Amino acid sequence: MDERQVISADVAIVGGGLVGALTGMMLAQQRPDWRIVICEPRKEGPPNDKRIIALAAASAHRLSKLGVLDNIAHEPIKHIHISDRGFIGGTELHAEQEGVEALGKVVAASELVGRLYDSCQQLSNITWLGGVRAEQVQQESAQTRVVLDNQQQVHCRLLIGADGQNSLVREQLRLKSDVTDYGQYGCIGIVDLEQPLDGWAYERFTENGPIALLPMQGNQASLVWSFTEKQLAEAEKWTDAEFLQRCQKAFGYRAGRFKSVSPRVFYPLILRRAKRSTHHRAVIIGNASHALHPIAGQGFNLGLRDVEQLCESLAKATDPGAFEHLNNYEQHRERDYESIIRLTDGLVRGFSNQFWPTVLGRNSALMLLQHCAPLKSRFARLTMGMKP
Repeated sequence: MDERQVISADVAIVGGGLVGALTGMMLAQQRPDWRIVICEPRKEGPPNDKRIIALAAASAHRLSKLGVLDNIAHEPIKHIHISDRGFIGGTELHAEQEGVEALGKVVAASELVGRLYDSCQQLSNITWLGGVRAEQVQQESAQTRVVLDNQQQVHCRLLIGADGQNSLVREQLRLKSDVTDYGQYGCIGIVDLEQPLDGWAYERFTENGPIALLPMQGNQASLVWSFTEKQLAEAEKWTDAEFLQRCQKAFGYRAGRFKSVSPRVFYPLILRRAKRSTHHRAVIIGNASHALHPIAGQGFNLGLRDVEQLCESLAKATDPGAFEHLNNYEQHRERDYESIIRLTDGLVRGFSNQFWPTVLGRNSALMLLQHCAPLKSRFARLTMGMKP
């Protein structure tokens, strides 16, 4: 092979989205002696990410320390209201009661990934390859080869797969996953409100699936609404006016009147967890390793902690792809995965049916949460990404 078609690196990252770009930036800053290559399919600039993300308090603190949130518009979450439509169970979480400035912060993913992209461009030990896709992964004893669709190859000592739910790296490494299809579809959009949410976030469980509202600047809110497959076929046909009417009826008027809604995006909701996240000189992180239901908004927060632990495991590494470092990473991530997956999966299953004993149980749990301060604090700190 022509030597000009081979790029040598210490670390190669497939995927330049939020998790991939953050990994590249943090590793490059931590290890200026390493050459890092990021392969991203989008040709110019950062990936086009239209999501609105709820950063847990701990995640927002980490990103603030890195300077990533500087000059990025963000809205604090100071109160969270959780309710079950048609029933008396409910609970509220308040930042003041937990001794924090905010329970979390709401940011546009496009702004966050744009900031991370700019940071990566400014680091001399990062090579950003835009407009290329990984096609094949070849593992050897001392290196891993990534074959790209432009005939180039990246030879690295460690390969990091941060290429999302449909990860090619995971597929090439033959890392099996446990997958649960919830039979639900998420609908995301931006709602214009008659009045601002003033730091309130809402999780409202309805017979048509949970509705979440996140506060945004001005009189806007980020909406996530879940539907069953049967309901999806009908919901996709609704006009804006009909969508707003039905959403308002399901949610109620606690957040005021819904005035208008942006174009909606629908996507299937699953739980995926790789049985292993590491392989010989390779690791998968973020959604490539674990994809969660959006309930409780834990997806990116879990991925951010992947990045943080991986950087910690590699901090003093001579060889980034050595088994001892990857094994250390996987062992440290196990407990966090168990806690968050148990939380989100339990909420989905507990609030996705109208079977009377289940309804009684979940409403009792919400009332217990509301009136038991230690339990409420433990739940709040879990969702904030903090230790109890």
